[in-house]
Amino acid sequence: MRTFRASILLLALAGCGSVSFFGGEGAAPEKIALADGTVVEGAPGWCVDTATTRTGGDPAVVVLGSCAALNDGEGPAPDVQGILTVSVEETAGAAPSSETIEAFFDTDAGRSVLARDGQAESISILEKKREDDLLFLRCADASTPPGTDDDIWRALFVMEGRFVSVSLYGLEDQPIEPDLGLDVVTVQVEALRAANQG
Repeated sequence: MRTFRASILLLALAGCGSVSFFGGEGAAPEKIALADGTVVEGAPGWCVDTATTRTGGDPAVVVLGSCAALNDGEGPAPDVQGILTVSVEETAGAAPSSETIEAFFDTDAGRSVLARDGQAESISILEKKREDDLLFLRCADASTPPGTDDDIWRALFVMEGRFVSVSLYGLEDQPIEPDLGLDVVTVQVEALRAANQG
């Protein structure tokens, strides 16, 4: 079994490493299958940016943006302007509880994993919420890319033995209200779970 720290490291960094607005050609799909068979489907209004999505590797990273923005004005748009990323660990296995994950992010090592620049001092954890096996973190990351709001919601959970991270990035000039951001991430988690039932 891979170590807990390594699994969290891969997942948390995957959503932070490259955020771009946007770059695919052709129609952006509403869902995409990863190399391991996991299906990532966007919540209503969110489509897959195929130019920046990585369906293989560990972890796989799917970047979701407004369907309308990705499809030259065609299709629906979400209620917020921003980017969702979904990171999925390639290998299934035993996983720690949401309590253990939460405790990890209370440490300097955990905060350094959340920061785009890998520095614990770049991260301030603003809110934490646990719902059964889901951990929600709202963080301020001083190292976010230019044009991106530093207020980020992230959901961490296990699905079919794989660590999954869902992250929401707003725009610097259009910040997302915290309650709305939590709603957006929650709906995306529900869409992801629904796409992989059965």
